[in-house]
Amino acid sequence: MGFLRLVTPPLARLADGAIDRTYVAGLDSLPTFCRKTWEGDCLLRLERELDESGKVYIPWPVDGHGELLLCTATLMERERPYDLVVELARGTINRLRSKAESWKYAGLQLPETLASQIHAACQTYIRAATLPHDRQAAAEAAETAIRQGLDAMLLLGAEYARQALRYRREATQPLATLLAGNVGNVPIPANAEPMFRATFNAAVVPFCWRDIQAEPDRWDWTRYDKHVQWCYRYGLKVIGGPLIRLDRPSLPDWVAASPADLFAVVKAARKFVEAAMDRYRGQVHLWHAVAATTTAPWLSDEQNLRLTASLIEIARRRDPRTPVFISIDQPWGESVAFQQATMAPLQFVDFLLRADLEIAGIGLEIDYGYWPHGTLPRDVLEVTEHLDVWALLGLPLIPMVTIPSGADADSLATDRSEILSRAFPGGPSPQTQKRVVDQLFPALLAKQPVQALIWNQVFDSASHRLAHGGLFNTQGLPKPALNSLLALRREHLA
Repeated sequence: MGFLRLVTPPLARLADGAIDRTYVAGLDSLPTFCRKTWEGDCLLRLERELDESGKVYIPWPVDGHGELLLCTATLMERERPYDLVVELARGTINRLRSKAESWKYAGLQLPETLASQIHAACQTYIRAATLPHDRQAAAEAAETAIRQGLDAMLLLGAEYARQALRYRREATQPLATLLAGNVGNVPIPANAEPMFRATFNAAVVPFCWRDIQAEPDRWDWTRYDKHVQWCYRYGLKVIGGPLIRLDRPSLPDWVAASPADLFAVVKAARKFVEAAMDRYRGQVHLWHAVAATTTAPWLSDEQNLRLTASLIEIARRRDPRTPVFISIDQPWGESVAFQQATMAPLQFVDFLLRADLEIAGIGLEIDYGYWPHGTLPRDVLEVTEHLDVWALLGLPLIPMVTIPSGADADSLATDRSEILSRAFPGGPSPQTQKRVVDQLFPALLAKQPVQALIWNQVFDSASHRLAHGGLFNTQGLPKPALNSLLALRREHLA
């Protein structure tokens, strides 16, 4: 049994639920569950089954940046407590300096103004770390260092994206990366068609099992036939799927009614995959066979792996010429940190690859700022670093992103995940959605392993999974984030 003790600021300084969303990740970057207990008002004890060093991750509000999941540097276990805010500053500055140096070594030209900002943030942290007997002054300096560090991270991420994209385009102009939007399960609004075609060079046609086979012996492909025909009419690549999403709300009612009968679920799922691939073989350019989840309480880890593997195998046999990929939710593994699952997503995919399944890529669902079925908000360097971890598996990566543009009630959303409003300065809005897109998407596109980028739901006017995550509002009007993606397409993509 290992433990860490942290001196925290008064609880009023922390966001509601921040301690509940705190976890520890080991040296392998995989999160582990930890028990949280208080030893007095401002001394937090984190206990784990593991007895090793680790990084503490905690949601932390920062002026101008909202509430982000920040991490400390690696902390060794000891009886003497750490000062949480000073350690968060150390972790932030350490990540900033390390990434700046590694990118410089790879050829990044660091502007003098950015180098000066990084130096200033480091100096502020040094001041915080050398005031151990004046906790208030140390905390204030640490908070300033965190803010300065995150300001510099935004500039560093933007500079990396600009230079990396310029370098990639010198070799391949324009880039062959797919930028896709999910057309959903209803006709595309006529006024939205021109903007959709101008922004995206591919479309996700979801082939929703729940819609197509609402009853065991009744199949209705009409709406999806029209979507595929529309894509071909305008020269858009077709990404088909996910054919099967392994969560109960996505299954047809007649399947979800008896999830304990795994044999029947597998048989029905295989039959649907066969039918979909037989119907659209030769019309789909990339199959999204399975949206796997490590948070399926109706499946054990072994059952989840077996079912996913079985569906991949049937997809490869049914259409051997078309690449097949799977996606994974919560790619940082929050589900393991909070005991919603026992196997981290990275381990889950690694097991599938060791079984020699023919997987052509890995989709990473980044539902930014949704909880508990989404991704805790992180800064741009943390996102790019985690993509580097996934890239070690040696397969193309397909980030699949949803970002909210509001926080009020959304009657068309099927997933009731909370929107973490404090993650967005001033609260979620169309403008903050655009801001996150501007920060993340160029950096994602600049990554060599990223072969496609998907916006996971485009239209708020149709039924969708997550609240306010579309690029067109309920009246069918475009949001500012769409213009950011349009500019990215025009500058870099075919």
